[in-house]
Amino acid sequence: MTPDSIDDPDLLLNAALDGELDAAGMMGIERRLAADPELAARYARLGALRAAIRQHAPREAAPEALRARIAAMAQTPPIAATPQRAPSARPTPWYQALAATLAIGLAFGAGADRLLVAQQPIDTTNAVVASYMRSRLSGQPVDVATNDRHNVKPWLAGKIGGGATVVDLSKDGFALVGGRVDVVDATPVATLVYQIREHFIDVTQWPNPNGAAGRERRDGFTVLRWSDPAHSYAAVSDLPAAELEAFAAAFQKAAAGESEAK
Repeated sequence: MTPDSIDDPDLLLNAALDGELDAAGMMGIERRLAADPELAARYARLGALRAAIRQHAPREAAPEALRARIAAMAQTPPIAATPQRAPSARPTPWYQALAATLAIGLAFGAGADRLLVAQQPIDTTNAVVASYMRSRLSGQPVDVATNDRHNVKPWLAGKIGGGATVVDLSKDGFALVGGRVDVVDATPVATLVYQIREHFIDVTQWPNPNGAAGRERRDGFTVLRWSDPAHSYAAVSDLPAAELEAFAAAFQKAAAGESEAK
């Protein structure tokens, strides 16, 4: 980015969504988002727009006729050697050969690009761990700081364009610190932050009831994943695995009780 673009909010927001900012740049933009609700809302809208475009406007594949011709060329058996042409015959101009090569490359590239997109889904575990680490480094783990879930829930709903599950786990020893908006796969998602002793627990959730479940270690942190009929969840912490599992069990129990009460 040029010096003149450093203070341009739109360029900064798009650079953040594209992953073009370094750690210091991301911490800077997160501080600005935390201090400016209007900017945070614009960031969320940009993320939602990118996600909608990605979902509803996939990249075009090469025309079937062109793909068929190239496939036929690839399957054609080798041609027997022919006598060398007379020196007077004109060779194929270099620019025609280059154009043919580019056409083949573009056709295969279009199909390969769609194949790579289909076979390489976003690594949500890596995304939530990165957000956890970034929030610790910035010293601002939440965008809205309150232990009242009735304040956190509407604040998040206004930023992510949907509902979020927010539960009070203080009786289980896990204090609600607040919430923030993260971006996973160019989509704004809700992250709740809880604390026990000096340890923080981030719980990121997104509307996907069929998400994977399980436990793993990533970059020295434990990640637990589960889902319910409304959301998929990923809890990240430096807590011992047993304590994080106790937290997840308490969260699921409280969330189920809240759903039954509705």
